Amino acid sequence: MVLTVGAALALVLNARRLRGVGDDRVVCLVLAIGLLGNELTSWVYYLSQGYVGLPLQLCDLALFLMAWALIGRNRYVGELAFFWGLAGSSQAVLTPDLIEGFPSYGWVKFFLGHCGIVLSAVYLAVRGFVPLSAASVWRVWFISNVYVAIAGLVNWRLGTNFGYLSRKPEHPSLLDFLGPWPIYIVWVEVIALALFFLCLGLSRIIDRLATAQSVEELGHA
Repeated sequence: MVLTVGAALALVLNARRLRGVGDDRVVCLVLAIGLLGNELTSWVYYLSQGYVGLPLQLCDLALFLMAWALIGRNRYVGELAFFWGLAGSSQAVLTPDLIEGFPSYGWVKFFLGHCGIVLSAVYLAVRGFVPLSAASVWRVWFISNVYVAIAGLVNWRLGTNFGYLSRKPEHPSLLDFLGPWPIYIVWVEVIALALFFLCLGLSRIIDRLATAQSVEELGHA
């Protein structure tokens, strides 16, 4: 977590320099391949252990969207990847719901994937690839509720717990302070919206840093 925060801070502080880079398709491709490779390797590993899972947790979807956003540069995909990746994966890193501890494969895969998503989201903002606004927040919040409806239906039919909509995580998390089911789901709706606006604020701070640094350089020139 310390390394992730340090790397994210380094990206933000170098926003002007990074935004001035012309062609970074190789960097984006490497990031996307790293995220997808980590995820697909885990599928093979867990399948060899006799475990088959559906990639329907929000962070799973954020990972695939992030890879798409890095390569395809689609605005709306980028919005989803940024907000889900930064707000969702950062929470997962802070309160991991893991059965196995360090140095198990599951632990390493989890933190590589989630920290990679967070850093990729910051990179998208630093490079200015995704123009964000208040409308972006509301769009992503609406789509998040579509996800909740679909995940809830899957949970009902299969007895799963995607999105932690059926029950709270087994390990301590923020949900423990939000009341019993289904009250905590209502609170998550509110908190998610607040987190999305915080992420929007971060993106605007990054934009201002990049712009201020550029203006300062022009003044010295």
